[in-house]
Amino acid sequence: MKWMKAVAYSALLVLSGPALCDEGQTESPRDYAFGRSLDTSAPSQWYRVALPLAVYEQSTSPDLHDVRVFNQSGEPVPFSLVTVTRPQASAQSTPLRLFTLDASPLTPARGDEDSDKILLRSRNGVEIVLEGQKAAAAGQHYLLTLPEQATGEMALSQLQLLWNSPQTPWQGTASVYYSEDLKQWYTLRQDMPLLDVVSGQDRLKLDRIDTDMVLSPDANRYLMVVLNTQSQKITLTGVNAISAPAQTAPEEISLEGEGEQLSTSEVQWHWTRPQPLSAVSISLNGDGILPVEIAWRSSKKDAWHPLKKEVLYRLEGKMSPPVSLNGGLVQAVKITTLNARLPEYLPGVMGHRDRYELVFNAQGKAPYVLAWGNGAAKPAKVEPDMLIPADLRKTYDMANLPQADIQDNVALGGEGRLTATSAAERESRMTALLVWGVLIAGVILLAGMAWRIWRETQRKA
Repeated sequence: MKWMKAVAYSALLVLSGPALCDEGQTESPRDYAFGRSLDTSAPSQWYRVALPLAVYEQSTSPDLHDVRVFNQSGEPVPFSLVTVTRPQASAQSTPLRLFTLDASPLTPARGDEDSDKILLRSRNGVEIVLEGQKAAAAGQHYLLTLPEQATGEMALSQLQLLWNSPQTPWQGTASVYYSEDLKQWYTLRQDMPLLDVVSGQDRLKLDRIDTDMVLSPDANRYLMVVLNTQSQKITLTGVNAISAPAQTAPEEISLEGEGEQLSTSEVQWHWTRPQPLSAVSISLNGDGILPVEIAWRSSKKDAWHPLKKEVLYRLEGKMSPPVSLNGGLVQAVKITTLNARLPEYLPGVMGHRDRYELVFNAQGKAPYVLAWGNGAAKPAKVEPDMLIPADLRKTYDMANLPQADIQDNVALGGEGRLTATSAAERESRMTALLVWGVLIAGVILLAGMAWRIWRETQRKA
């Protein structure tokens, strides 16, 4: 039995040797499958790199943790991956058309003594009848509409009221209502405070009303402002519609899926590696309409998950919009037509995921190499605050750092590195093989001992 222990100890020693060597070994460019040289001719301590499409397609990790930058000596340099966002649009101010309305009470009909109605007239002949609680609102009435040239929707975040300069400080309130047809009116805001106070060279003015609605020529196209100035001679001279800037959203990069027709009513598209997709665009190759059911899966072994039923179309220069996903891993997308056949030319599919920029510290000498594609790589990026100290962020804003332009391909380790395994994975695999080897050797030894015992018993017999 001593020789078995010796064999086991020797095997463990042999396995631990490569693992210890790998732990102390620094990465080199040859550990990565692909590389591109970087142009850093503009002097700077930090550079940003717009990752090429190939990085997203060939990276062995959905979160790109096998991306590196190496200097001339083949040493890795510190870097961060930063989500690229669209520039935030500034708030837009659009003057609305303003019509002053004269109010006069209406005589209630017989048997309707409790009815409260007022008639509003504009100088151009528009008449509006208000009744109920709205009619009881005292004050000045103004009708607002979209500009004449407006043809689309307008999202409102605020209404800015403009008035004549008051002789003395004043305060009041305003209520806002909306309507589609000048008949039915609905409350948007009630008794919102207004203020205009001057003290020396300072002026305090509260002239905006927060709103959250969309004005449209096809829906809510009318607003009414009822101004209560508490008997002070204040009149509106205009109203501006303030549209809030769009929320900052990440830029997307589009990855084309490879199509495969499964039947006359089914077709799927897949990506070489699962991608964290936020949306997919399915576009017809010609004019037409195609009702479909869309499904997705996260891996080849995963079951198909229904996403939604959708009508794909391409008509009059318009196309069906992208279909949203939750940002999880997607390996393939499939459509099944509903009471229809697939067109002669299959639709195309583009998957959309967040776009990243790599920001690195230019340690060592140029030229620098962007490398990616290593199945054994571990995450190495640092947080932006660890790359550029907070005290220097005003001077070295990441968005304004010099761009390191992508240059020529660099021959590195080749596609074999895509399936490389880490030392821990190799050690785990070899340990499993060793355990099985020891078990098999033990079975063989026990079988040999049993055979010897059986032969000895036969001789004595």
